[in-house]
Amino acid sequence: SGIDVYGAIETNSRSDVNILAVVNPETHQVLLVTTPRDYYVPLSVSNGVPDKLTHAGIYGVDCSVKTLEKLYDIDIDYYVRVNFTSIQKIVDLLGGVKVYSDYDFTSDWGPSFKKGYNKVNGKQALAFCRERHHFVDGDYQRGRDHQHMIEAILNKAMSPDILPNYAELLKTVSKNFQTNMSTKEIMALCKMQLNDMSQWTIKFANAEGTGASRKTYSMPSRFAYVCMPDYNSVDKITQKIKKLLKATTSDDAEDSDGDDTKSETASPKAKTEWGIERF
Repeated sequence: SGIDVYGAIETNSRSDVNILAVVNPETHQVLLVTTPRDYYVPLSVSNGVPDKLTHAGIYGVDCSVKTLEKLYDIDIDYYVRVNFTSIQKIVDLLGGVKVYSDYDFTSDWGPSFKKGYNKVNGKQALAFCRERHHFVDGDYQRGRDHQHMIEAILNKAMSPDILPNYAELLKTVSKNFQTNMSTKEIMALCKMQLNDMSQWTIKFANAEGTGASRKTYSMPSRFAYVCMPDYNSVDKITQKIKKLLKATTSDDAEDSDGDDTKSETASPKAKTEWGIERF
């Protein structure tokens, strides 16, 4: 969950970033699912009245979690919540990251990026994540860039230069995010990766919809831009989530029933391969 403010992570604000990270530790597969900020769905607190998904953050991260659980018919075990300041500090603490850009573009906040891999510091990383006006696909592309940034952070955090020092890093970075995952659970995952340095496969999925103007639960007196959900894309994503969670090492690692953006990555020795597909 990414909220749209600088400063203290405890602040509640609009949750412009809503990404599900579906992880299967047996098959070493991850599916990152992004849902548009303006998705027009009932919030967990709105008694069935639709609202923009981003407004869930105003009512706290639990509202975001429960709203996404209902949308995708899943259970979400953990959350991680960050803001603008978090992204800058986390990337800088990692010594910068290499993020993939689908396009050449200059952001509204100054930095320019080329198609392909870009080495970025914290300020540049935030500019990369916030940009949407220079893309034909607008917020959809911004969501894909969020996925690319999460992947970049994972790659750097699991590199041989960083991962062995995970305890010290966690102590330093913990003040920059909120999570309901215990320190013991986080450290167990770090140890698991450190023991075998497994190669992980990261795939992307993106919920889609159509722009419209509607009144919302949080702003009932006026019309606002919303994204009417394409529930066919939502259903496909739900199927992919459940399939990934049930997968075992004996299953075929590649699924053939969906369109997504795939990246074989998240290992310090892995070769990254990109194929552009999507729901």
